[in-house]
Amino acid sequence: MKKGEAQLATKQEMLTKLREADQAGVDVASPKAVITHLLERGDKDAVLWFYKKGSVEFDFDYYRKLVAELKAH
Repeated sequence: MKKGEAQLATKQEMLTKLREADQAGVDVASPKAVITHLLERGDKDAVLWFYKKGSVEFDFDYYRKLVAELKAH
């Protein structure tokens, strides 16, 4: 991995971050709330997991799928 390059997360790692945020009382339906929560915890790398690969665009579709899966379990 190159310096400054975000490590890709597995789907399970992403769900774990969402679950932790949910348990902390964060509204996981709100990407902004989750990103703010992660930044407050100093978890900058995890923030990048939710962006499209090689882009500065947040991946809302994938995020919503993860939230739906989290809520289904």
